[in-house]
Amino acid sequence: MNVKEEFNTSRRKISFKKKHSLLFFILFPALAMLLGWGLRGFIGGGPYGAMIPGAMVILSICMLLDVPPAFAAIAVVFGTAGTAMGGEMTYGQTIGFLRNPATVWWGFAGTSIKGGVWGLISGLFIGLGLVHRRIKMQTIITGFLIFLIGFVIGIKLINDPKILYFSDPFNHPRKESWAGLLLGAIGLLGYLKIKAGNEDFRIVVRFASYGLIGGALGFGLGSLWITVGVQYGAHLLIIDWWKMMEFSFGLLLGGFLGYATWRTHNINTNMDFKIPVKFNRAFTKELIFTVILGFFVYGAVPLFESYLEMTYKGDGLFYELLATLGRLLLSYTFIGCLLIIIALRWPYVAFQIAVTLTFCHTMIDLITDEKLFPQLQSSSLLTTLIVAGSSLFISVLVAIFQRKQFVLKSMFLILVWSTIAVAIIRMIASGEFHFPPSHSLFQIVIGDMFVFNVFIISAIIVSLIISKIIRVNERGY
Repeated sequence: MNVKEEFNTSRRKISFKKKHSLLFFILFPALAMLLGWGLRGFIGGGPYGAMIPGAMVILSICMLLDVPPAFAAIAVVFGTAGTAMGGEMTYGQTIGFLRNPATVWWGFAGTSIKGGVWGLISGLFIGLGLVHRRIKMQTIITGFLIFLIGFVIGIKLINDPKILYFSDPFNHPRKESWAGLLLGAIGLLGYLKIKAGNEDFRIVVRFASYGLIGGALGFGLGSLWITVGVQYGAHLLIIDWWKMMEFSFGLLLGGFLGYATWRTHNINTNMDFKIPVKFNRAFTKELIFTVILGFFVYGAVPLFESYLEMTYKGDGLFYELLATLGRLLLSYTFIGCLLIIIALRWPYVAFQIAVTLTFCHTMIDLITDEKLFPQLQSSSLLTTLIVAGSSLFISVLVAIFQRKQFVLKSMFLILVWSTIAVAIIRMIASGEFHFPPSHSLFQIVIGDMFVFNVFIISAIIVSLIISKIIRVNERGY
């Protein structure tokens, strides 16, 4: 039935009244991002994989703030896309410096700077998402244009000339983008300083600042686990030091964002909106839109990238400008801004973007893994059907449960346990449960099953935390 319902929040106010302790505010986003970041490195990767921790942490923040779902839906896309943008940065070679005693501190400087930029972008978009209803859409779009221009300028002035370069300049040098994201964030913040209200700007700056600190400490200190593993790993039970780094990064960044959330509660901020939020409640239309969006992001964009790689290989200023434009349009920095604009224009697909598209990428990454499923690679039709079928199933769940009570709880649990299921399938397919016969039960539990245990325990804990939030909030959000 094609029925439109209005969620008129113009008469609602988010009180920001504190209902939980400071420790609770820090712990929930910290564990959510620890889990999300660990999953990102295991079943995702790249900016699309980074949508996992982004979606988990912004959902946790919205639940802590008791944000109405009609408003939270779009805020969740802001946080999901903003966090994912940091995945544009390359850091594999940067971490490689941490394996060599002679270059440890250069690697540490690189991970700290890149982590700080990542946290800055994440916090900036989370904060903007929380106040977006009091900012004109034209202002947001103009801010995105400034952000993208700053992104290109930073890349061209600092990253591409390798003025400050944290990858290997001699062996397969990588294209870095941290300076582009940094200048883009500075440009967007400067524009919001002029256009946003004082209270709104303070909220955005608060999340951006704590994100910057949490990201720098999380990635910087967390990356030192790589050095520990190289020097002492043979004497310790833990065998996945890369995962230790990811868990630490997520834990600290999420914790600092949680503290920013708690600080927001100390402000009497009334979310008094003049414009009602309209959701189209047509079930079928929502699913069709989601399918089209999925094929665009994971089908049309890669095809366009392949086309550019084959077509434009010339020299000269024209080709340089064309390559720069292509790089921008194919970057998640642009795609993320586009997804946010889509959510602002068609709010009924917001949760589909944050949950279904995030899950879809994990399935693509799983099914197209030649080492895990070599027999599937010869049939593109079969792989497409598996990915599309599983993603459609999640899309239906999202569509059903966003029409029921406890929307944010449902979205969070769908995302958590669907990605946990993908992780378990990957573990089984890769033989991670085939333990060496010489290992004791203690070695298996603490060492071999370390990643699995962290995933399951974290997922259970955050699921239990949600139940407590629901009981305290009382309003059924």
